[in-house]
Amino acid sequence: MSETQIVYIDDSGTDGRSKIVAAAFCVSTAERWQEFETKWQKIAERAGFRLNQFHMTEFAACRRDQLCQQCQNGQTTATDHTWQKWTRDKRENVLNRMAKALVKQVECGWGIAYTKEDYDKHVRNSPARAVANEPVGDEYLTFALQQCGGRFAEWRASHGRKDHLEFVFDSASKKERIEIDKVFFAAAKDKTRLQDGIEQWFEPEPNSVSFGNRRVTHPLLSADMLAWTIATIRAREITLRGRFVEANQLAKIFVNTEHIKIGYTNKDTLAKWEKDMLDTATRKSDHRTL
Repeated sequence: MSETQIVYIDDSGTDGRSKIVAAAFCVSTAERWQEFETKWQKIAERAGFRLNQFHMTEFAACRRDQLCQQCQNGQTTATDHTWQKWTRDKRENVLNRMAKALVKQVECGWGIAYTKEDYDKHVRNSPARAVANEPVGDEYLTFALQQCGGRFAEWRASHGRKDHLEFVFDSASKKERIEIDKVFFAAAKDKTRLQDGIEQWFEPEPNSVSFGNRRVTHPLLSADMLAWTIATIRAREITLRGRFVEANQLAKIFVNTEHIKIGYTNKDTLAKWEKDMLDTATRKSDHRTL
């Protein structure tokens, strides 16, 4: 009898200010997710903060030697951002324990980033989009989800997994929710669902897709951690600016595992996708004219 794999999904950089967009999948069974939450709750209690306060962006931005903008403006205080008074050693120790608990309890996970500029040029605004053999969305989040979903489908095929799936997304806009349904879950009933044993799109069962809030649904924080890490690393590589301490610390933990993967889709990869789509369309057109 197969189990149910619960997929928690979060994103980073989908607002208008960031040049980088990222998404992350963290996958495990209900039992292991419960163990994950129990472990993180214990870490939070011992460190003196609440999980509903935690968010990687806020954690990295607010510290003893430099308060975050919200705390400087009085929007938040040390009650909200307990870690602002922590020593460097305590920050590192707490983050270390959280990341290692994630690695232990999550069956598999991916964090993938790319630049919005590259996506606009080679995918969203490219003529290749009109002839692509797969749906392409307008929202940056959708393509990031497709990237993670492809890796997850390959993992399921290589491990012979056919578990039932539940998907829990962090809060999304109305446009993003529509695209998640039409593009990520590919309402393309004329397409083959399996190719070489790999799922080409996921077909959710009734009530198996939901949208949560990480302040309440704490396993979403695992995907938040992966998405934030790769988005921060990629942004740092491009701009050569910004604090890198926490991202570097987390990356060292994740890259030493076999089941947690973080990386980015570069310009050359997106350009190759564009070329392949256009070349395929040209061949089909030539064949029809013969």
